Amino acid sequence: MTYYINSNQARSTARNDLTIFNEVNYLMEQVITTSQAGGYSITVDDNTEMTESTPTIVITGTVANPTVTGGNTFIIAGNTVTLGTTGTNLNSVIADINDAGISGVVASKNTSGNLVITYTAPAASSWAVTVGAGTANTDLGFADDTEHTATDPSSTDFFNAWQGNVDDPAKRDQMNEVVKYFQNLGYTIDRLTNSTTGRTFKWQISW
Repeated sequence: MTYYINSNQARSTARNDLTIFNEVNYLMEQVITTSQAGGYSITVDDNTEMTESTPTIVITGTVANPTVTGGNTFIIAGNTVTLGTTGTNLNSVIADINDAGISGVVASKNTSGNLVITYTAPAASSWAVTVGAGTANTDLGFADDTEHTATDPSSTDFFNAWQGNVDDPAKRDQMNEVVKYFQNLGYTIDRLTNSTTGRTFKWQISW
């Protein structure tokens, strides 16, 4: 027996339902929160797969279980942290960096004992961060004055599919399903270019 599926079934099979589910749920949560506060519209330009505009950059030192000389420095995103104020081992280095309260910067370590810097890049046309020429770089395993760039999040793929820069039927279909969902509930929903990044979009929903 030959087995056939129709075009609607084929499209449904190809569709990534979890992406649509997560997008719709996040947007609806914002709608409910805003409406309960007396608002009549929302704009979402981050925090979803389709709109992410603040990707993370992970930088890992090459030295396992490092120790530093007290008073040496680590420079990240233009901010200088003096190390060794509470100790010179890796845990102390992590504490010193986190205690500095640098926006977007979180220090941790991996299972091999390497220093890991996780940087949440702000919404911008370029997502990058520079490790400066700190005097503790050799001890920690970082190169001086090195720019680290985020891998483009999938939101840029959705943006390019929306703009017609690439032919991606799956991405277009997923976005169309989100639009259809809200329109069927009586909302007005639009996609607008996120002018801060220039390569992601934002949802605007009103009621």
